[in-house]
Amino acid sequence: MIKLIVFEFQKHFLKPSIIVAVLLFSILSIAKIHSIQNANSLFSSSNTTPTWKGLYWNLYEEFGGPITNEKIEKLMAIYRPLENQTADRTASSDHNPDSYTGGNIYMDRNFFMWNYVNPMKYAYDYKIYANQVVSAAESNMDFFESIGNTYEYKKNAVIKERFQERSITIFSYKEMYHYYVQYDFSAFLVLLICLYSLMHVFISEKETDMEMLLLTTKSGNNKTVFAKLIASAVFVYMLCSWFWIVDFVAFSLLFGSFESASTPLYALEDFVNSSINVSLSQYALLSGLIKTFGIFVFSLLFLLVSCFFKNALVAFIVSLSFMISLIFMNEVYMGSGRTLLKIINPFVLVVNRELFRKMEFVDLFGYPMIHYMAAILLAVAWGLLLTLGITVFVKKNGLSKGAKRHAIMDL
Repeated sequence: MIKLIVFEFQKHFLKPSIIVAVLLFSILSIAKIHSIQNANSLFSSSNTTPTWKGLYWNLYEEFGGPITNEKIEKLMAIYRPLENQTADRTASSDHNPDSYTGGNIYMDRNFFMWNYVNPMKYAYDYKIYANQVVSAAESNMDFFESIGNTYEYKKNAVIKERFQERSITIFSYKEMYHYYVQYDFSAFLVLLICLYSLMHVFISEKETDMEMLLLTTKSGNNKTVFAKLIASAVFVYMLCSWFWIVDFVAFSLLFGSFESASTPLYALEDFVNSSINVSLSQYALLSGLIKTFGIFVFSLLFLLVSCFFKNALVAFIVSLSFMISLIFMNEVYMGSGRTLLKIINPFVLVVNRELFRKMEFVDLFGYPMIHYMAAILLAVAWGLLLTLGITVFVKKNGLSKGAKRHAIMDL
């Protein structure tokens, strides 16, 4: 079986065209990340002067790490005079080489406000916010228990459990992660490579009229089909792993830092109501795994579609149409309150930040299941159905062709 899997992998995926596509798309992804950094980073040459970056890291040695009252007081002793002097916008905007940034007092104020004051305030206030959420959940639990609403009681109990004891005690540089968690371009590139690479996995036998071999090989019955599926799964996993590693390293190098690995996910303001309590590095790993599984479900869809056609180009166009339709549906329902319509689409796993940004629930026979769990279960169901569809269709198609061949021979 292992030899058969290796044979199928080498036959379908170790092609020069696929290797070239992976390399070119990797370069394209890195270029895209560079454009994001150049257009958005506070330290890019297109947005600020080079002195900002040097000043930030010099001050980071002093203000980075555990948040203490002493650090806050020291920071505000610098920022308050700048804020007061620029409050009525009458301060001089002339170039001042003696300013912190080497520009003027307005640039100094913006530097400290954007890079230190606002982020540190969010971190300092988050514990208060989390406690307020816990208090509200406890009040809701008391109310729903009094009226006998078990479902809402359980839902608020989950919210209380997730927000309890949340706090941000470390100030760290998070700009890289802010853009990293929003990055989906490489996932689209991976889907295109998968679409191209998987089209010939089952069609190749049809093109050479050797489809009966899937059922009559020495390996027997469905072993060849499963070998193709396992080889495809290995290819998808390796492809995704490569791109996710390239993404992470490229973001870290271009933004100039590997900081914040142990910082909680909810330290990012977009994830203030995050449904999971993990660090940023753990989220990067978790998101990559879920993204990979979502792409594998799409790959099974591509394989099933290819089973219906003898021409790879037609199968490619139909599969691409399905992919675009699912992406469009995800865009339509993203951010809406129609939770079930969002999570039934496997593409939600590919852009999975929407699953973790806030607490949403699905009613599973009276049990409030957090929607990212429901989305994963639905994707597993899709994967099993697609796998079953592939095996049944290939076997049925092979048997029907075999029966036709025998009928012709009898004539």
